[in-house]
Amino acid sequence: NSNPSHGPFHQRAPSKILCRTVRGMVPHKTPRGAAALDRLKCFEGMPHPYDRKKRMVIPQALKVLRLRPERRFCKLGDLSHEFGWKHQD
Repeated sequence: NSNPSHGPFHQRAPSKILCRTVRGMVPHKTPRGAAALDRLKCFEGMPHPYDRKKRMVIPQALKVLRLRPERRFCKLGDLSHEFGWKHQD
């Protein structure tokens, strides 16, 4: 028997999904990892000071150059939409 209201709970917002993913990669139970997680900031969309800046393309970060053609990938917005996030941009 299982009761879905008892968990596991999945966050729907992309910023919460990213924070939880980074938390799994960081030793968050140590003081050093907890301090690193306190410095992490995640936003939906562009935060205020950066939304008026000119956007630049970084060629080293392009998906076409970084991923091999046979690798699978997903976008965080699509994943959160599958979880039920209703505020897709």
